[in-house]
Amino acid sequence: MEKIELWLNIVHYCVYKLDYRLHLLSNKINPFLLLGKIPAVEKNFKDQGSSLKEFGNKFWTDRRYGFGIMISGATLTMLIFFMIWVIFLVVNSLLSYPFNFTWHPFVFCLILAYSICHLFVFRNEKYIKYFKKFDKRSKQEKQKYGFLSLVFASGTIILVFLSFRILPPLP
Repeated sequence: MEKIELWLNIVHYCVYKLDYRLHLLSNKINPFLLLGKIPAVEKNFKDQGSSLKEFGNKFWTDRRYGFGIMISGATLTMLIFFMIWVIFLVVNSLLSYPFNFTWHPFVFCLILAYSICHLFVFRNEKYIKYFKKFDKRSKQEKQKYGFLSLVFASGTIILVFLSFRILPPLP
């Protein structure tokens, strides 16, 4: 169970870091940051001791309540959902389709995926502890984890596309 928790948190961390880097890249071409150059807006942010860019970065990259952590959490949940869904489709196919292709198994798999992520990553903000640990790792180790996370995500997506071959026949 500890290994599952570790690997789920590694994938979550890598997705968060990817989103973080994409956010920093988008800051270079973000036209909304030009709003911060309007004198009234700039004065308002200076009175608060901040800037529009700092506000946007805090809104996006905050590790507890930021938009980036929500995106990485949703991505992790969807990856786990896709894995569970593929497993369900394979088992259903091997058993000669005892379960009809309705929304019930879909919802069950989605709830199971969120429950797994909640148990191993989100509950009591466990991911914060792992993020601090992963931040201290060497660049080479981070690259290895990033590559493994990319393989996991790519493999999951490939499995989803391959699972279309075993969908139950239409009535």
